[in-house]
Amino acid sequence: MKMSKPNNLSQRSKSARGRALHYLRFGLSALLLQSSLALAEASESSENSADEALIEPCDPFTDSTCSNRVELGNGQAFEGRLKQGKPHGRGMMFYPNGDRFEGHFDLGARTGRGTLFKADGSLYSGFWVRDRLNGAVEWRDRAGNTFQGSLVNEKPHGRGRMLFVNGDRYTGEFAMGLPHGEGVMVYGSSRVENVGDRYEGRFERGQRQGSARYIWSDGQVSNVRCQMDRCEQEGLMNKLRVGGKGETSGDQSMGPRRRLR
Repeated sequence: MKMSKPNNLSQRSKSARGRALHYLRFGLSALLLQSSLALAEASESSENSADEALIEPCDPFTDSTCSNRVELGNGQAFEGRLKQGKPHGRGMMFYPNGDRFEGHFDLGARTGRGTLFKADGSLYSGFWVRDRLNGAVEWRDRAGNTFQGSLVNEKPHGRGRMLFVNGDRYTGEFAMGLPHGEGVMVYGSSRVENVGDRYEGRFERGQRQGSARYIWSDGQVSNVRCQMDRCEQEGLMNKLRVGGKGETSGDQSMGPRRRLR
């Protein structure tokens, strides 16, 4: 007995459609899985990017081209580049006592041009050699007086110039932070009656001492003798007190009621 051909064709057609539907469902599942994985990777990449934005992009201890703020121990912090684990090149060092140094470093030592800002408001600026200032420097004390010259034990010593906050200007010799030796003091605007007057002579521990010249702002010159910052004109008995608190001069050639600073 012969089998019917249409029935065989129908069964084969159903089988083919079943396999096609199976492959389609499998393909869709794979596509959905791939899409899910891609979305997860994109999300993770985005999170990693956000994390990387919060993390320092380099390590100054291992990368000599890296320039970041790092803690060095002993309360010190440094902004700049490191070489062999030490500050090298231009940067800023922060000290635990509140001081700050801005300038050049050579393997941890302040070397080259730089300025040390002290916590009390004073500063030291100049050329550094192995952590020590060398040669002429600029110094400003906590009161705002500024000095240019040489320092010994962080105080003006030797020849230099100082501008005082009251406007006075001194050029000459210093010892342990005070005018000492030969020098010239020009009086500033705070002196009222003596603005522009100039004292040329000797100082001892910041006070005028010995024979000197006093040049008035109008160019007149008086020879004076000073002791412990108290000056009088030579040849006269009229003492002229420092700061305009003393008696007036009896020398009419100096004008009425002129007082030595």
